[in-house]
Amino acid sequence: MRLRRFEIRNFKGIASATIDWDDLLIFIGENNSGKSSILNALATFLSGSAVKDRNLFHRHQTDHASAIELVGHFDNLTAQELDEIAVRGRTVDDRWILKKKFWFEADESGDGQWREMLYSFSGIEQFQGWPASEASWGSFPADYQPLIDSMPEKGNRPNVGSRESLKDVIRRQRPEWVSYSSPRWIENPGGGGNWKSNANSILPRCIFVRAVQEASDETKSKDASTYGKLINLIVERSLASRPELGRLREALDDVLALFRPSQEEPERQAEEIRDLQGRINASLNDVIGGTAVIRTEAVEVQDLLLPSTSLVIHDVEADIETDVVHQGHGLQRSLVMTLLQMLSEAQVNASHSPHLQSSRGTVLLIEEPELYLHPQMERLMRDVIYRLSSQEHTQVAVCTHSPVFLDVAERYRSIVRTWRSSDGGTSVHQVREELFPQPGDRVDKKRLQTVARFHPTVNELFFAKSVVLLEEASAIAAFERGAELIGLFDRVPRLRREVTLIDCDGKYSVVAFQRVLNAFGIVYRVIHDADSGAAAEQENERIASLLPVGRGHLVYTVQPTDLESMLGYISSGGSKPYRAVCTVERLHSEGALPEPFIEAIHMVYLGNPGRELR
Repeated sequence: MRLRRFEIRNFKGIASATIDWDDLLIFIGENNSGKSSILNALATFLSGSAVKDRNLFHRHQTDHASAIELVGHFDNLTAQELDEIAVRGRTVDDRWILKKKFWFEADESGDGQWREMLYSFSGIEQFQGWPASEASWGSFPADYQPLIDSMPEKGNRPNVGSRESLKDVIRRQRPEWVSYSSPRWIENPGGGGNWKSNANSILPRCIFVRAVQEASDETKSKDASTYGKLINLIVERSLASRPELGRLREALDDVLALFRPSQEEPERQAEEIRDLQGRINASLNDVIGGTAVIRTEAVEVQDLLLPSTSLVIHDVEADIETDVVHQGHGLQRSLVMTLLQMLSEAQVNASHSPHLQSSRGTVLLIEEPELYLHPQMERLMRDVIYRLSSQEHTQVAVCTHSPVFLDVAERYRSIVRTWRSSDGGTSVHQVREELFPQPGDRVDKKRLQTVARFHPTVNELFFAKSVVLLEEASAIAAFERGAELIGLFDRVPRLRREVTLIDCDGKYSVVAFQRVLNAFGIVYRVIHDADSGAAAEQENERIASLLPVGRGHLVYTVQPTDLESMLGYISSGGSKPYRAVCTVERLHSEGALPEPFIEAIHMVYLGNPGRELR
């Protein structure tokens, strides 16, 4: 099972948002823009817990009209998942769509209670010939009678359990009798707690690595903490193929068979269970007109072993053991990275285990994975996250302020921008289309891949309020030093943090960056040399043609042909940035900075000549 789409309504600052998800999501945006709110919404939906905190509701409105709604669209369902109570007969276009709704229902006195409702988006199952009156087996059509007679525990009269059993028989033996109405939201499908319990039990398990450890986590049971869940998952994956666990599963199956009636092997059911059922039914039959059946739910091996498995830190010098949550944040983050790396390795080793193939999926939610990590460890964490997300049964969602975790060329669909809209709410933007769809676009994509791979700082464009695309590093060096010397940063300090200059590594890579910026709706300017010749003029036209119409976007061409000509120096070899800075400093000391260069500085940082600021 994979969570393919997630819809959020009225959760914290999010009035409405829809996220498409394959294997990896990376949320970016300024502080307080809603990144963590999306992860919290995901955790709430997957955890199965109720919402009873008005602070989680949009604008703190908790009435039914303002209810929180979280909707998950799941695909890649296994045969076992398709046969689950919550899913069986409730898929639409091979997807299972589940909605959870939370609100507060007030009474006349001002008190009330928190409410929760689950919905399935599906058609209503209809059985050909099913009678309007279900009070007796005789009311069912003649062609139903052989199926009814084949039921070992049908009872004298139908009840809720036996009617559901008959429907199961029809689904297996007479599927042509089953049809469905047009799909719609069905409230509380299945009619009771069993459907809800089953729906929550088959959702992917969620592990939420928060940026800051909450004090409440210290009071949780060891297997419910983030570290407990991670170590349990690693142990489960590491032991998946052990023969001892296989034998334990077989032994458990033998025990469960004592409770199960079986037409093929009736002798496997315990005589004590059959006798107990018979005595209960002898007393109840005249009262309820049905039969009681003693059942027990299947037990997973990990549910027996893993709750007793935990991780503590042993201080060798003091000879004491301490829970992880009582350690420093730096150690906690390093431990998380280590556990994630081990999980990645354990899942690779267990990928061929038949028991893992039927395992529940896992969703990892990680807030700011870069915290407390130096740059080399950041890159290692990035590699671990990408490797985990590529593995079957695992999806990863991350919110970050670090450009290290972005792949602008290959994984741009995984990047989700969040920002505060004019009304104070959270807006979300995700690119869903192919940015390089045509065969002729492959060169542009290859250039972008090369630049991003060897100059990863270009990913900073996703974190800037204003982006300026430049042809090369020497232009960045010249304009930054020029702005310092003419006092632009002193007069407008915000420009240092709000404007990001991007080295496109050549004019012919500019259009690739434009495609990305256009798709994400990021404001930018292009400052490039005029150059000479037919090829240069053609590229200039390509750059201009991709510029969106709107405020803030512009192209400024350095005259007469390039920056070197404007400043009057010749650059060569690998010293172009150094030569550019030295030339700018010399010209400034002589009071001879060219007017076109000063104008270009203001075009870079302000988007206009800005002569009044000189």
